[in-house]
Amino acid sequence: MRCRIKLLSPLHIGNGNELKLVDFYLDDDKKLIKRIDSNKFISYCFENGINLMEKLNKRHYKTDRDFSITKFMDAKGIDPDGFTSYEVPAIIEKRERESEFAVKEHVKCGGAYIPGSSIKGAIRTALMWAFLNERDNVNVLFDELDDWLRERGKIDPKVLDPFGGGGANDWLRKRGKIDLKKIDDRISQKVFGNDAHHDIFRALRISDTSPIGMEHLEVSEIKIVGNPQDIPVYVENLKTGTEATFDLYLDENLLNTEKKELDFDFKNHKLRGYMHVNRICDICNAFSKKVVEEHLRYQWENYDCESTIDKFEMLRSEVMGCDDNETIMHIGWGGGWYSTTVGLLVEDHPKFTTGAGGNLRNWRLRKDTLRYKFKLGRNPQTNGYASRFPKTRRITIEGEPIGWVKITVE
Repeated sequence: MRCRIKLLSPLHIGNGNELKLVDFYLDDDKKLIKRIDSNKFISYCFENGINLMEKLNKRHYKTDRDFSITKFMDAKGIDPDGFTSYEVPAIIEKRERESEFAVKEHVKCGGAYIPGSSIKGAIRTALMWAFLNERDNVNVLFDELDDWLRERGKIDPKVLDPFGGGGANDWLRKRGKIDLKKIDDRISQKVFGNDAHHDIFRALRISDTSPIGMEHLEVSEIKIVGNPQDIPVYVENLKTGTEATFDLYLDENLLNTEKKELDFDFKNHKLRGYMHVNRICDICNAFSKKVVEEHLRYQWENYDCESTIDKFEMLRSEVMGCDDNETIMHIGWGGGWYSTTVGLLVEDHPKFTTGAGGNLRNWRLRKDTLRYKFKLGRNPQTNGYASRFPKTRRITIEGEPIGWVKITVE
């Protein structure tokens, strides 16, 4: 089935690479970032007798620790356009002081694109959330959490750290952070299948999108709302309004396979009833509505982000207005705690946290709560806990949330 995806907000899906000051020229006046072809520029320097290695170490060409190709080209009177492989708008604020500047790069392969794995992962998260929300399955997550807490309670820090040097606490803290992911993985195995061979999601195949022109890229400054320190993050992202197509295929033969034929039984799988296009759209919309409503409960007005409230109100309207073959979902980077299955469900655990009783000054955190045991909302410098969790959100400097899309099955 051919599907169309339309971006309702900026979308970043990283390739693991960061563009540094040596990789791009920043045109502050025109608000453009120009990606420099390093091979072409190195050849130019060699042909013109410029010892680039020597210049790389010159202090006046550096911005903090990084060599700035912008400062170097400006000082030498070199036009960056002759070495630019592509340029994108830079939606960033004026930087008050020179410092390190790195941009998380968007995935590309002959152009920008949206990986099918990102779309499929978002669908998987929504379906797992729907399954665990059913009355007969609600204890699957809680049982996993309780098992982990019981196992963790058997560990004696004195055995790990008999001299009391703090190593045991560090180890336990790291273990706590890791185990949320492990819990999610174990639950996923129980819901979908124990391994790739028995995973019913084998029957859902989603292609990467068609190539997206580079003119749809931009660089956005992301601010972390609720963070006491104003430390911006820069990402290369697809613009709001960008459209592309991809193919979705449900293997009905595989879905109707019984155990007698092969070593799995998808026909009688507990998620078999979910594996229809309209049902998937419905579940993804229900999940997205829940996520959007959680974001609307955030106190955006405390951070001068009233426009973000309007954006989430728009997203909720989009969800409510979807036809049977349409869905709104969050994909890619920047979704935060509530775009994960565990994030939405774990807060229903009776021991997740202690209430503030309407008065944040009276808020306290007992050591028997999940927030304490998993160090959720803990400040690593002060060891104190934020009264509200999750405390922070990621939005662009224009107040837009990140990663929301509309998918239409044509």
